[in-house]
Amino acid sequence: MNSKNDFFKFNIRPIVFWPPFALLILAVISSLLFPELFLRSILGIQKAILTNFSLGFSWLSFGMTILTFVVFLSPLGKYRIGGKDAKPRLNRISWFAIVLCTTIAVGILFWSSAEPISHFFYPPDFLNILPQSEAAKSFALGALFFHWGFTPYAIYAVPAMVFALLFYRGKQNYTLGVMLQPLFGRSPNRYWVDGLDMLNLFSMVSGMAAALGVGILSLSGGILAFFPEFNPTLLQAGITALILLTFIISSATGIEKGIKNLSLINLAFFGLIVFLFFVLGTAGNVGSSLSEGFGMYLSNFLDLSIQASGSGSNWTYDWSTFNFAIWMAWAPITALFLGKIAIGRTIREFLLINWFLPALFCLFWMAIFGGSTLELATLNPELYKNLFDNSGAESIIYQVFRDEGYFNLFAQLFIVGIFISYVTAADSSTDAIASISMKGTNEDAFQSDTNIKVLWGVLIGFLAWVMITFSGIDGVRILSVIGGLPAMFFLALVCGSLILILINPKKYLD
Repeated sequence: MNSKNDFFKFNIRPIVFWPPFALLILAVISSLLFPELFLRSILGIQKAILTNFSLGFSWLSFGMTILTFVVFLSPLGKYRIGGKDAKPRLNRISWFAIVLCTTIAVGILFWSSAEPISHFFYPPDFLNILPQSEAAKSFALGALFFHWGFTPYAIYAVPAMVFALLFYRGKQNYTLGVMLQPLFGRSPNRYWVDGLDMLNLFSMVSGMAAALGVGILSLSGGILAFFPEFNPTLLQAGITALILLTFIISSATGIEKGIKNLSLINLAFFGLIVFLFFVLGTAGNVGSSLSEGFGMYLSNFLDLSIQASGSGSNWTYDWSTFNFAIWMAWAPITALFLGKIAIGRTIREFLLINWFLPALFCLFWMAIFGGSTLELATLNPELYKNLFDNSGAESIIYQVFRDEGYFNLFAQLFIVGIFISYVTAADSSTDAIASISMKGTNEDAFQSDTNIKVLWGVLIGFLAWVMITFSGIDGVRILSVIGGLPAMFFLALVCGSLILILINPKKYLD
């Protein structure tokens, strides 16, 4: 494909690009015209999926975690992605920064405080834990580690690893079907491959639109706390425009400049927040939070993974199943990006950067913020419970900053962190979206069509602003969760491909 396209000339795969494009617009229009009916309908679909396929999400997540560990220790760990002569395009720090910021996005900024509060006040009934007890506190940390540790990163690592291995073994199209070649051969039905790409693309795009909506609301809420005289509607429009402008500038410079530099800034910012919170706040007990949380994580890992005692519980549906459905909905498309930037690395290096180290980073982060939040909630449980029930999960972290005594400093850092985190994650995600939407493949896999990236970015930004201004983001967010169901079946097949590669790597990789 000619990489020097005139601007506004889009080299798209029509069957992959247009249906998700049209469906997303249709979903937003439906949420505007029939908000109650639309939300009620898709909530019913989501409930049915989470209830009837809960065991499937949990068992597959558990299987992917075990499979990741097995591959790490196996002889396949020595295999170099792209062949023995392949050279890396990114140094290790840049690679890690991109992987980390692509996968966690804004999530850890809020849920590190909000999730343990929920478990502390509303522990699962199947474990007979008293709310607000020491047992509830310990369980809250363990559940937080479970939902943000090695299991979710295995959900990303497995498809990304399979794609990297197969995509770089020869000239391949940039499609999800590449991951299934060990099962179905190198020439699967074209319509089947296009349908697979189209379905997963819609899940990813709807998830990004909802995530951007949350980001805009969070940023505007934080800014209004300092400048209440601002007009909220105009402020949200300005934030959307600023995100899009930053994203477009970064997109135009590609992976090795824009995405890399943004990710390094994002990683440094995470480090700054952790350092200041550790020095100025009550995070000095991070060692005890780590040991307590990791201990509970290990003791409950098998039970929570296979739903030994939690099957049929609303807590399981609302937390473990819901979280894994979201991770799975995003994993296939994200895996394309994570896989293509791994050229020149061994599989063992790949798993260190894409699985072990990001999970370790998240556990450390959760120990600091989750542990501190639980300590503060223990001292003032009525305040924190009232905030969680009436002001929403996003209010918890700001109360933590107030109780720490450095509200202005941490709140301002947090607002900047949200902005950088979303732009960084959106940049890498739209790179994958643009690549899978393209007709043909660039000779350099690191290059995707900037025009398509900008088109998707502007569409997602515009629809996110329309939703938060006129209809709310819940409906489109749930569409992304629903996308976890087909993704679950696809990822099960990807695991089958990996097992075949693991058994006979020469047959499938040479």
